[in-house]
Amino acid sequence: MGSQSSLPEVDLSDKTIVVTGANTGIGYETAKSLAQVGAKVILACRSEPKAQEAIERMKKEHTEEKADPNKQKIKIKVDDLSVEFMALDLGSLQSTMAFIEAYKNTGRPLHVLICNAGIMWGPEELTSDGYEPHFQINYLSHFLLILHLLPILKSSGPCARVVLVSSLMYRFASWNASDLQCLKNSDRGKRYANSKLYQVMHMFSLAQRLEGSGVDVFSLHPGVVKTELTTREGQSVPGLTKFFVRNGGKMIRTPFEGALTSLHAAADPAYDNKTALYFESSKPHSVNSTARNKDKQEILWKYSLECLSDHITDEAMKVFTST
Repeated sequence: MGSQSSLPEVDLSDKTIVVTGANTGIGYETAKSLAQVGAKVILACRSEPKAQEAIERMKKEHTEEKADPNKQKIKIKVDDLSVEFMALDLGSLQSTMAFIEAYKNTGRPLHVLICNAGIMWGPEELTSDGYEPHFQINYLSHFLLILHLLPILKSSGPCARVVLVSSLMYRFASWNASDLQCLKNSDRGKRYANSKLYQVMHMFSLAQRLEGSGVDVFSLHPGVVKTELTTREGQSVPGLTKFFVRNGGKMIRTPFEGALTSLHAAADPAYDNKTALYFESSKPHSVNSTARNKDKQEILWKYSLECLSDHITDEAMKVFTST
């Protein structure tokens, strides 16, 4: 995986950040660390009880770490954390739209949107919207979320950021323009890989359309991290996923170590006014030819808009013509 550098000392006291799936794993550590350096952090999660439990745990750990510098994983800038829950179920386009409207109604700015939530061993059955679960939860609903929050990100810039937490598994994806949801392949590891490829491709598509807008777009691989995604008791692991986890076993990171790459993408000032960067081990890294292919990116972009046609208006698309 390569070595990682620690996050430079930053002060985010004037920043508002949304982290999806922030109640556990990488998202939890990302949200907590950003709050510890001053950001106002929204935990966008499906379960309010789990999110509130996570918030209490964050505050307890923060108090302990503030009292003992040896326990600090990041240089703390605040006495108290500014963290709160907002409901978001990415398995439902209706819930995603409800979150968007609720956030708009707060009147808050938005400086960084971290699309962290995801599933690896999703159910076989389609979502209530009729989509393959990995495709919708990992990619499509985040597409919708980003699109509708872009006006707020643009008005909160310059140097606003969208961060897409992808995976090295994207390299194992199989591009098939006639089966973008990977419904013809029953290996959920392959479906996961495809959804992660789409996140990297989405980065390029967004960055191109947002050039000069003050909104930068990054994607990343957090490393092989021991989280709920990689440890699911009582379930068989799909073949491709088993290969990936087994071969990465010697390099498994803690959730905080995995979050470091997200923290660099979200907050490292070295990447101000840069865009379309994919990170591994907290540093920009090259991506494969499939992810870079502009024709394939356009096919995916158009297909995504077709999937979301009931939730996107011509007015919403003007965000790309007013940079």
